Amino acid sequence: MKKIFILFYFLLFSCGYQPLYNANNVEKIEIKEINFNGNIDLGKKIFSKLPFTINERNQDLNKLIIESTKEVLETSKNSKGQTISYRTVLNVKLIVLNSENKIFSQKNFNKEFSYKDDDNKFRFKEYQLEIENNLANKIAEDLIIYLNYK
Repeated sequence: MKKIFILFYFLLFSCGYQPLYNANNVEKIEIKEINFNGNIDLGKKIFSKLPFTINERNQDLNKLIIESTKEVLETSKNSKGQTISYRTVLNVKLIVLNSENKIFSQKNFNKEFSYKDDDNKFRFKEYQLEIENNLANKIAEDLIIYLNYK
């Protein structure tokens, strides 16, 4: 049994597997400027996770526009009319403009999560914020993968 475990260990860790998204392997990308439309707080939260540096002096760099929206939808109610489940939906549209302000690339990213209501409203609001942060992190990862392999 010990030999099988050791063989499995060497096969798993010596195969050269590397994750597609690894924060240590992401190169910094320079842009000229960034504009946020829609939910600005959500856009800034996503932008803070991206590997961009702003260089306003170089006129040949691309510009980014991040259009983001957040919706919290009531998905079901009980017989008394009280909401018992919700769904949070984040939509982010990334638009990359070249130096002549023409659209170079654009893509939509959508993430959603359904969850139940909680009687403790403070804990429920904290949970909603945690869900929003997790969805924003997933969208940021998708954006990095899209920009690295575009």
